Amino acid sequence: MMDGKLLLVTNAPDFTPDELLKRYKSLADIERGFRVLKSEIEIGPIFHRLPDRIHAHASICFMALILYRVMRSRLRVMRPN
Repeated sequence: MMDGKLLLVTNAPDFTPDELLKRYKSLADIERGFRVLKSEIEIGPIFHRLPDRIHAHASICFMALILYRVMRSRLRVMRPN
């Protein structure tokens, strides 16, 4: 009876089923962003111990990903069909 069905379990009782499904589907976009960071932007693993350095590294990675996405979307708009 459950063959081919997807069961989502959450600890967030405030989400409606539609919101939960939307957030689950956005995971693919997040995972794609991590692949971009690792491959195209070439941000490799760096090992930090101090909380300030960890936060700074994560912030730089996030800004690089945002810049990458903005540039791609603008290039897509400028590209003639």
